[in-house]
Amino acid sequence: MSENFGDWEYDKTCRTEFGEVGYHEVLVMSGAENGGLNYGENRLYNNPFDTDTESELVEGSEYGSSDDPDEFQPDDIQENLHNGVEENNAGVAENNAGVAENNAGVAENMDYDDGVPHEMEFEPVIPGAQMTRDQAILILAAYSLRHHMTSVAMQDLLSFLKLLQPGALPSTKFLFDKELDKIENSRYIFCCLKCGARVPDGSTHCVVDECRHEFNKKESLCKGNFCIYIPIVQQLKDFFENHEYTTFPKNDKKETDYLSHVCNSDYYLKQLREGKISQDDFTLIFNVDGVPLFSASKASMTPIQCALLEVKNTRSHVFMCGMWFRAEKPNIDVLLEPFVDKCCTLSETGVQWTNSLGVQVVTKVHPFVCTSDAVARPVLRNCQQFNGYFGCDWCLQRGRYVPKEGGNVMCYPYQTDVVRRVKEGYEQDALRAVREGNLVNGVKGPSLLSLLPTFDIVESFVPDYMHSVLLGVIQFLVNLWLDSKSGGKAYHIDHDDLAKVNRRLLKIKAPSGIARAPRSLEERKHWKATEWRNFLLYYSIPVLTGVLPRPHIQHLFLLSNSINLLLQDKIPRDSLVNIDLALCKFVIGMEDLYGEENCTFNVHQLTHLVGSVRNYGPISNVSAFMFESNNGRLKKMVSGTHHIPSQIAGKFILWRNLPVMAKKCQIQQARITVLNLYEHLLTTKRKVRISVHINDGSVALGRPKTRDLDAGELLALDTLFGVIDVRIHKVDFYKKVLFDGIVYQSSSYCAGYKRDNSVVLTNNGTYGRITEMVVVEVCICGNELCECDPQPECIVFLKELTVRSSRLFTDRQVGITKSRFPATVTETNRTIAFRLSDVHRKCVLMRIVPSLYAAPIIKTEEGD
Repeated sequence: MSENFGDWEYDKTCRTEFGEVGYHEVLVMSGAENGGLNYGENRLYNNPFDTDTESELVEGSEYGSSDDPDEFQPDDIQENLHNGVEENNAGVAENNAGVAENNAGVAENMDYDDGVPHEMEFEPVIPGAQMTRDQAILILAAYSLRHHMTSVAMQDLLSFLKLLQPGALPSTKFLFDKELDKIENSRYIFCCLKCGARVPDGSTHCVVDECRHEFNKKESLCKGNFCIYIPIVQQLKDFFENHEYTTFPKNDKKETDYLSHVCNSDYYLKQLREGKISQDDFTLIFNVDGVPLFSASKASMTPIQCALLEVKNTRSHVFMCGMWFRAEKPNIDVLLEPFVDKCCTLSETGVQWTNSLGVQVVTKVHPFVCTSDAVARPVLRNCQQFNGYFGCDWCLQRGRYVPKEGGNVMCYPYQTDVVRRVKEGYEQDALRAVREGNLVNGVKGPSLLSLLPTFDIVESFVPDYMHSVLLGVIQFLVNLWLDSKSGGKAYHIDHDDLAKVNRRLLKIKAPSGIARAPRSLEERKHWKATEWRNFLLYYSIPVLTGVLPRPHIQHLFLLSNSINLLLQDKIPRDSLVNIDLALCKFVIGMEDLYGEENCTFNVHQLTHLVGSVRNYGPISNVSAFMFESNNGRLKKMVSGTHHIPSQIAGKFILWRNLPVMAKKCQIQQARITVLNLYEHLLTTKRKVRISVHINDGSVALGRPKTRDLDAGELLALDTLFGVIDVRIHKVDFYKKVLFDGIVYQSSSYCAGYKRDNSVVLTNNGTYGRITEMVVVEVCICGNELCECDPQPECIVFLKELTVRSSRLFTDRQVGITKSRFPATVTETNRTIAFRLSDVHRKCVLMRIVPSLYAAPIIKTEEGD
């Protein structure tokens, strides 16, 4: 889970369990005149929608830990208020926040803009109400989404409200839906129940001469033999007009040092240089994948989802363009046709929208990348599956069948003289396949996606590492180690060794930046992709050391280290050659250590991973995590067993349209009580109050403690500031501090909980455990008659963890001379001081007797 969420203090983005839906900023004042701690301005911007920051520390969430009751107790909330404030002073504190409950008669008729009230026009839905009619309808819409209400439940609620106040609100679900500002009506596209061909609008029979089956719309709706298309143009227009977003910088000159995002990747820069896209254009990444809806049914949905690559935190802005619902596989041409048609229009003429200045803007949006698993990708490309002889999407390596367990499996052992596929070659193979009626190099025929401008039918497909590596290679290896059929082989993990590995796993105290705590390998069937990611990146090498033979650990290290490097937010371009060598060596080692029969297609895809990074940046940029996460949200929109596609489409459109409705009814200028209710309905996580905002950007949480600095801490401060005997005006000790959206805690505070947020890696490569965090006012002028007014800043004291070399984590053949994934460290008593801005990453600390390992957490925006 990503921990880097930009400037937390000023983040006005409103994120919910359904994504990003609105904006609000609540100003909380903790002024010194009320007994508060006077550090800086003490102005705090607490965003209740910011569900991705660690500041919330929510029980059961990916950041909070349910074993840490201190995060949620009322006493702790009081500690987070300024020191010495009694409960009867709550009215004063709320006045500072712009909320004066004791003066509700005045405040309820005022609007708040940066804490300054002014009169506003207000027409209540009923006399004495605190909201307008439009705001009430917005609240009801948000309420229905938050609680996944069925149509019957919504009708019952409206009937109840009608009894309370007739005529105030729509009395039926039908009338309520008419009140909502729908984006644009979704369009149904039907298929023949017999042959699957598309049935044109108004037709009564299938248009295929050999079929001519009678078409019955009601029957097709009942059996789900149709797809729904949701216009992408209107969704993009709504996004540009009603959402705040930031984009990655674009540069048409190739940056030679690092790959950090899609805008400085090779393929993107090539399109810019050739004039196929411009600096003002946007590009789309899209995904098509089947999603089972019920455990007791074969029924599934196949949505087309897409997102804008240039937008930061793009996973909060996922669009759905179409959806197929049926037990059988979809007719892919019927599903793709309207999507391809609209994408061509977007690429040629763009979408017209109005910016905040009222100026009409035309923005072109180009389909750029498709990320799908190995099952959906051949269907989209109209090619042979991976179990065929030419099943690879990026090269012409011919697979071969190898005997395994009484049958045969298709394998792809490593080859050096493989010819890469190119767009022109694919098109020639597709035409030849149509003429000859046979497969040509695994190609069955043309694909509709070939019609998309700026989309390369070969290079625009990427080997999604979520499916190929996490749910593919590493899961396959673990199952291979634990398989009883592997008994007697060097890599087999027996019952006793499995118990040892599980004990090691369950002792690990992961920091709150890791979404899920480690679970036993015996529960691996229920592991999510994020758990496999955590196992590969952080836990696997330490917990398997001494269990697997050394050659197998070193082999696994090649994969773990390579994926770590490819997930970095900045990848040195000159390191890609060595990473590619390491992955190729891993593929070669699969055949040497596990046999040719285990060289699966997922293993083969590793040889194309670095090429994808060159084209599109770090593999997290184009992973399917955000789409899989959104699939879970779409499934929650199902509240009945009938007309499932219509349920999902209707609720999805309503969710996407909430910001438009909120803007029209001026929810940001609503009464504070109404606004609080609206915010509550849009977020599922509770927030923790923040106590003191420091000028250096850090936020101290909880009540401070005071004591004198010991000799080691004073010496560390002298070293940090480069002055002997620094003059300290004031010092306060805190157990928890928030900085840049990341929570840090002292080691003593973490001792009793399952999460450990005290181990860090600094920018200069130093590992350490946080022993204390202090807010200090330090003067270094050296004047004995000092009259300076030093500004407070947050300093962390660490007990250094020294790194010791390990041959296990080096491989000079592929350029790995020193690895941090993980680092073998030793505890020391040396105290060093750092500013929080100098902390690079939090780390996972793993004590596997007799060794101690520290693994820095990867920063990604992939989600859970």
